[in-house]
Amino acid sequence: MYAFPLRRHGAIISQASLVLVSVATLALWPPREGPMVLIALDGRDAGRLVGPALEAGAVLAGRGPMPNMIIVNGVRARLAPLAWRGVIALAAPRGLCGPGSAA
Repeated sequence: MYAFPLRRHGAIISQASLVLVSVATLALWPPREGPMVLIALDGRDAGRLVGPALEAGAVLAGRGPMPNMIIVNGVRARLAPLAWRGVIALAAPRGLCGPGSAA
């Protein structure tokens, strides 16, 4: 009898999913200090993030690949309070944020 693939390979699929999520998390975890992309989770324009980022000591490095993102160079601990304003900080990998935006 034919078994549904998820039932048959459920453990392998869930382990592979866990590995992929872990790798993505590690790849996008913001560095202690350096280039980061700030993302407005409400989808609004990233222009409203510039002031709070500069107040947190970050240096503006450019616009992100989407309108609700900016790229900054800063310290993760100083940017962390922006999460209370609906902003998430991620690592700014060159491949996703453009060749000249993250140094």
